[in-house]
Amino acid sequence: MSLNHRTHLLVGNIFLILTLGFCLLIGKLVTVLPSMVPVLLVFALFVFFLSIANTDLAMTLLIFAMLLSPELSLGAISKQRAVVIRVEDLLIVVFSLAWLAKTTTHGKIGFITKTPINRWIGFYISIFVLSTIMGMTSERLKAMTGIFYILKYLEYFFIYYLVCGLLKNKMQVKFYLKAFIITFAIVNIYAFLQIGSADRVSAPFEGEIGEPNTLGGYQILLLGIIIGILTHVKSLKWRLPLVGLTFFSLVPFAFTLSRASYMSILPMYFTLIFFNKFKTRNILIGFFIIFVILSFFFFPKNIKERIAYTFVAQEQETIKPVEIGGVTLGSSASARIQDWVRLFHKWKKRPFFGYGITGAGFVDSQFIRTLVELGLVGFSAFIGLLIVIFRRVLWIYRNTQDDWYKGIALGFLAGHVGMIFHATTANTFILIRIMEPYWFLAAIVMMIPKLEAMQKKEDEVVAVEKVKEVSVPTQSVVPRNVDIISGRRVNGN
Repeated sequence: MSLNHRTHLLVGNIFLILTLGFCLLIGKLVTVLPSMVPVLLVFALFVFFLSIANTDLAMTLLIFAMLLSPELSLGAISKQRAVVIRVEDLLIVVFSLAWLAKTTTHGKIGFITKTPINRWIGFYISIFVLSTIMGMTSERLKAMTGIFYILKYLEYFFIYYLVCGLLKNKMQVKFYLKAFIITFAIVNIYAFLQIGSADRVSAPFEGEIGEPNTLGGYQILLLGIIIGILTHVKSLKWRLPLVGLTFFSLVPFAFTLSRASYMSILPMYFTLIFFNKFKTRNILIGFFIIFVILSFFFFPKNIKERIAYTFVAQEQETIKPVEIGGVTLGSSASARIQDWVRLFHKWKKRPFFGYGITGAGFVDSQFIRTLVELGLVGFSAFIGLLIVIFRRVLWIYRNTQDDWYKGIALGFLAGHVGMIFHATTANTFILIRIMEPYWFLAAIVMMIPKLEAMQKKEDEVVAVEKVKEVSVPTQSVVPRNVDIISGRRVNGN
C-alpha cells in the first residue's frame, strides 16, 4: 500500500469519525434545543458556501469565533461532565467539509499537508485514541464521554491542517494576523471593563464564574506574537498600535489574578530576549528593568496578595501545608501537590497506556494529567511533540529572511515556551480558547518555509519574464519608397 493511499485512507477515517460526531451533535440538538436547530443548520449552510466562495473571509470568522462565540450545553454525559459546544466547533466541521469539497472539485484529494511535525502529531493522536478506547472497553470510561473528548482533541489538529492547506502567500498571513490582533483587542477591552465589578476578569461568554486562568494563557500566547512582530517589523503603521495594545493588555492581564499566568509570562518574555539577535533585544531588556522597578511602587495590593498567597501557610482540616526547600506553601498549592502525589500512585497501576482521556479525573496540570491518562507512551509522545515544535520554530526563525516571518516565528516560539510553563499548573494544551489560536498560529509558522519558497519561485518567474521583454529586439521601421539593400529612395511607380 503506497504512502499516498494510506494518507487518503487516514483522511477518510478521520472525516468519518468527524461526520459521526457531527450527526450525534445534531441529533442531540434536535431533542434538547429544537428551536435552535433550524438557525444552526441555516448558519452552517451559509458558512459552507462562504467557505467555498471566500475562504479567507470564512477563516477570519473562525478567528473571531474562537474567543467571541457563546457556548451551548447539550446536557450531561456523566455525573460530572456535560457536553458543551461553541459556535467555532460547528464552524470547524463546516470548514473542513467545504475544504474537502473544494479540493476534490479541483482534482486535489487530500487534507493533510506535509509538515515537519506530522509524525509526532500522528503518534500523539494514535496513543490518545488507543488509550481512550482501551479505557472504554474495560469500562473505566463511558463510551460517550470518550468519543466526545477524542473529537475535542482532534479538533485542534483539524484547525492546524486546515490552515496549512489554505495558506498560499504572505498577504493571507497578514490578513489573519490582523483578525487575531483585533480579536485580542476586543477581549482585553471586555476584560478591562470588568475591573472593579468582578474579583477576577475573564474573556467573553465564560459563564458566571469565568475562566481567568484561560484568559491569562491566551494573553501570553498573543502577547508573544505581538511583541515578536514589534521587534522585527519596522513599519510605524504596525508598531504604534501594537505598542499601545501591548501596554493596555497588561492591565487586564494583571487582574486575572492567575498565578499560572504570572509564572509563565516571564519565560515567554525571556525567550523573546534570549533568541532575539536584533538591536531591539536591548529595548526589551530596558523595558523589563523599568517594569521591575515600577512594580515595587505601583502594583495593586490584591495582585501582591495573590502572589504572596502561594507561600502563606494556612493549615486546614483536610489540607496540610507542604514544605519544599524550606518554603512552606499555601493551602491551594499544597492541595495541588498532594493531588499530584496521589495521581502518581494511581499512574503506577497502569504505567504504559494510562486510563484514557478523562481517566485521571480533575487535575490542574497538563503534564500530570497526560501521564495518568495516556501513560508513559502517551506522555513521551506529548513531550516529543512539544520539543519538535520548539526546535522547528527556532530553525524557521534563524533561517527565514523576511522580517515579518521572523517576528511571527520568534513570537510563537516565546508563546510556545509560555504555554509549557502555564501547563505545569493548568490543562493548557486542552483548553479550547487557548489551543484553537495556538494551532492556527502554529500552522502559519510551520508553513513559512513553503511560503518563502513559493514567493521566491514567483519572483524568479517574474524576473525571467522581464529579461525576455528586454532581450527581444525591436523591429526596425523602414520608410516607404526606400530600397532595403541600397537605402536609396525609389520611384513609387
